[in-house]
Amino acid sequence: MKLFIAEKPSMAKEIANVVSEISNVKIKKNNGYFTIGDNIITWQFGHLLELKSPEQIDEIYKQWNFNTLPIIPKTFEKIIKKNCIEQFNIIKSLVSNNKVSTIIHAGDPDREGELLIRETLYKIKNQKPVKRILLNALDSKSIKLALTNLKDDAIFDNLYKSAEARCEADWLIGMNLSRAYTLLMNRAGYDKVINIGRVMTPTMCLVVNRENEINIFKPTTHYKLEATFRHQNGLFKTKLNSNDLANDKGYILDKQVLINIQNDLVNINPEDILISKYEVVLKKERQRLPYSLSKLQIEAGKKYGYSPQKVLDICQELYEKKLTTYPRSDCDYLPQNQFDNAYVILENLKNEFPTLVKECSLDIKSPAWNDKKITAHHAIIPTTLKVNKSILSKECFNIYTMIALAYIAQFYPVHTYNQTNVEIKVLNKNYIFTTTGKTILDIGWRKLYSFSDDNEKKENLIPLCNEGDKLIYLTSNIIENITKPPKRFTTSSLLEAMKNINKYVVNPKYKQLLKTTSGIGTEATRAGIIDKLIDKGFLELNKNNLYPTKISIYLNNILPKGIKEPDLTAIWEDWLTQINEGTLDVNKFNHNQIALIKNAIDFTKTLKIKSFNESSYSCPYCNSSLRLITLKDKSKVWICLNKDNCKKGFFSNLNNKPVLISCPNCKTGYLKKRKGSKGYFWSCDNYPTCKTTFSDKNGKPAIK
Repeated sequence: MKLFIAEKPSMAKEIANVVSEISNVKIKKNNGYFTIGDNIITWQFGHLLELKSPEQIDEIYKQWNFNTLPIIPKTFEKIIKKNCIEQFNIIKSLVSNNKVSTIIHAGDPDREGELLIRETLYKIKNQKPVKRILLNALDSKSIKLALTNLKDDAIFDNLYKSAEARCEADWLIGMNLSRAYTLLMNRAGYDKVINIGRVMTPTMCLVVNRENEINIFKPTTHYKLEATFRHQNGLFKTKLNSNDLANDKGYILDKQVLINIQNDLVNINPEDILISKYEVVLKKERQRLPYSLSKLQIEAGKKYGYSPQKVLDICQELYEKKLTTYPRSDCDYLPQNQFDNAYVILENLKNEFPTLVKECSLDIKSPAWNDKKITAHHAIIPTTLKVNKSILSKECFNIYTMIALAYIAQFYPVHTYNQTNVEIKVLNKNYIFTTTGKTILDIGWRKLYSFSDDNEKKENLIPLCNEGDKLIYLTSNIIENITKPPKRFTTSSLLEAMKNINKYVVNPKYKQLLKTTSGIGTEATRAGIIDKLIDKGFLELNKNNLYPTKISIYLNNILPKGIKEPDLTAIWEDWLTQINEGTLDVNKFNHNQIALIKNAIDFTKTLKIKSFNESSYSCPYCNSSLRLITLKDKSKVWICLNKDNCKKGFFSNLNNKPVLISCPNCKTGYLKKRKGSKGYFWSCDNYPTCKTTFSDKNGKPAIK
């Protein structure tokens, strides 16, 4: 008998359906598993196991104390999660069944998927042979193909080692540094747990650093010169090439310099103005690639304002509905054998995109079809199942449409255009003006992303001319601009920064190295990390912009570089990749992590920090800090940190600010928002001495 162990129940159900179809045997449902003839299909709920916490390793760690740090287990032991004991025992009994000869590992085809089934089998002490099924989609055709191409799970030994190394490194950092900085901040007057994470903390610091850049930013007024010249065949609208006049940032700061050039141009002899360069270059823009998860999250964030987690949730829903392939993909290429499904997929897409699919050609094969670029997954694309718009929410269909259009683009022609580059020289002054034009020859795949193409066939049409042709100066204009501060991160742009982390690294050695890595975090975890930073109070989301909180700014000032900067974190991801490829010994990786932890703890023990005032808002009764907290119903209120002595120190929240409005009648109490039988209203907290009340208007008392 074969025993399939799937990562989750939904995956087990789909495998069971296909096995039933192939064997023509009905599914029999049991407690925690299915049987179909000689096949058993069971499932996990993701990870059934977790690493022991410090207090489970030794009771000495129950009390958080600097003297017990760092905590370095001799061996990392995993225990069964309390809510997974029943399913673990079911799997254990099935693995032990004498009739079962082969185990089929059906975890997701990635590092984490490899780990969570293997760790269960190791805990059970399985000795039976294990095969691996690689499922990038849950439609019937994909599962059937995967069943005919089972791999020996030993092939993925290094993938498992890298997953274990990552898991243990995260534990070391999280357990040790979270305790250390919580103890440190408790001394400073902050009474909440400080979560330190290998990816979470550098991500938080990206937002803090961006806020610092905004705060120290000083606007710079700078100038550009535009000039129009006349040729016998038409006009040239140009810009002054200001390389010799600009500062090191490319700005011309002295307006008078450009005024002097304007005056010179008026008096220039036409014989001294000529075309020094006229170049027409044929450009071909290859079809855009299909989506990896990160690219989809970034573009959906810009297009629809969806958070990265929302996009992931939608992709997971589409995947479970068997409409799209595996969502947590870091790859935007497709294997050659997927091309065989193109006809069926495009035929199905005609249902919702008839006009667009009509112009597709299967004779076109874009660069996306490249086996050498495939990692554990391929890009997210539609499956061979026909979509029914009526059963999808608007958000789901929006994301499905983005995935579908990116797939359709692979069967459209290359976007082709002529780019014209012109350089105009004023001889006796050595001024150079330039202009660029674009003439679209074939809109190609870009037609899918521009629905006014008839009006965009030509852009900045440049007259036909030759090098050496003479021109006449007509007019010029000085443009004044003021530099703007960097934009605050949104959830989408922060995710993009995590993926392209090399852009935020100063060290040139690391910067070059990180160009070849996948950034910090993974496709599956980045969205959750951003959400956690918000939930834990390290970041605030206001009108789609992310702001650092006071505690994150404080931490950024006291954390060691190795923890708060992305350099080392991203290099760890690169090392994990090397472990997977068999080019790095996992013991070397582990040794480096332990050394880092010891150094970080030693650094923390030497820190002398100032007291921490959590909020810039103070309680009007006792002058202690106010803290914003989230209640069980997800509403937010501000509470006084002096809660043992200040009984009135709680206030409503509006736009992440406390509503502090003194009673206009008694002058000593403050108005508090209450919920009555007819809705919300405001009353004085000196009740019953003061019985002042107001109705609620947009989160504030309606005081006339």
